[in-house]
Amino acid sequence: MLSYAITGKNTTSPKSLLIFEGTCTKEETKVAEYLKEKDTVRVFQFRTKIGAGDFRDDAIENDTFIIGVKDKVFKVGNGARGDGAELETSKQSIVHKNCTMAAVAKLVSDNEVDTVNLAVGLPAKEWAVVSKREDYKDFMFPSSTIEVKIKENSTSPVKTKKFKINKEKSCVFPESIGALFMDDSPKVTPTSYIGVLDLGNLNLNATLWQGIELQQDESITSELGGSILIQEVSQELSAEFSRCDEKYVAQMLKKVPEKRHLTPRVKNPNDKDEAKYNQKIIDDSRELIHKIELDHAKKVKRCCDGRNWSIDYMDIVAIGGTSSIIKDELKEVFGNITILKNSEMCNALGFLRMLCSRMPEINKVIPLTDIKNF
Repeated sequence: MLSYAITGKNTTSPKSLLIFEGTCTKEETKVAEYLKEKDTVRVFQFRTKIGAGDFRDDAIENDTFIIGVKDKVFKVGNGARGDGAELETSKQSIVHKNCTMAAVAKLVSDNEVDTVNLAVGLPAKEWAVVSKREDYKDFMFPSSTIEVKIKENSTSPVKTKKFKINKEKSCVFPESIGALFMDDSPKVTPTSYIGVLDLGNLNLNATLWQGIELQQDESITSELGGSILIQEVSQELSAEFSRCDEKYVAQMLKKVPEKRHLTPRVKNPNDKDEAKYNQKIIDDSRELIHKIELDHAKKVKRCCDGRNWSIDYMDIVAIGGTSSIIKDELKEVFGNITILKNSEMCNALGFLRMLCSRMPEINKVIPLTDIKNF
């Protein structure tokens, strides 16, 4: 998770930015930018993935960039063919660093050396160890001027961007704390207990907070992210009906619950028996998918029970893309649980608020009512 503020040399209105690299999934780099002069927030995201790149590429995919760092050229984002951050056991990887550099380069000035205040997030258990926190800060915040060449799309020119990271004003946050700073999160007080379920693509990261203090011993990391859910749905549907691959399932689960079902291809529109058979597939597959989603939510609760969370006597919020998919099932299992709006961007937006509140140039709770796509 990465957040940063940028102040250009000749900029009268400092910009504040935040990057959030998928904390659980390590799948997505998510970016939020605060425009002080317009008092609004812009967001974008791309896959946390890099591969070999070539500035001559004239067929760059959406949400993909070509960057040059030192003497190496990479393709970064959705169209990259190579290592993904999900393969890394440590956040100290060239994948994370280059995705960060690509995002910063996209947003800094063309002709100035911008100064960047960068806040980086770490998994709660790593953040709690001061040496790990400091090591990651050293890794991500070099003291020298950074130069990145970037080509943002197939027809854009290659630009050279330069920026510095202000290490004194840069900091490390524990992941999931951003959820506590959202408008629809329960009110945080010194005595409040709030559990945050961060359901990403690969993992569940669950953290318990008293006020804004992390309760480290009650933190949870488990492989209960969306990819596991997709895999289980694919396997169950394939076993019960016919082959149904994970890409098809992933797209289906993005739909509203009532439309999450297999849709058989109609071979003969006038055949009533076929229509009846197809409707049974629709109904049965919808029921099976709901059962799998409900089982997944129950597994999440069992993880919390295993850490002795006082579920009946605390506020619980859920964030991350997978929480949106199984929100009904989470409510069925947990009861009074809050599924935060903008669930995929909650950490990024919460980090942005924390960062801006610490900047004298801004020093306020920035509004999140007018969020635009970059």
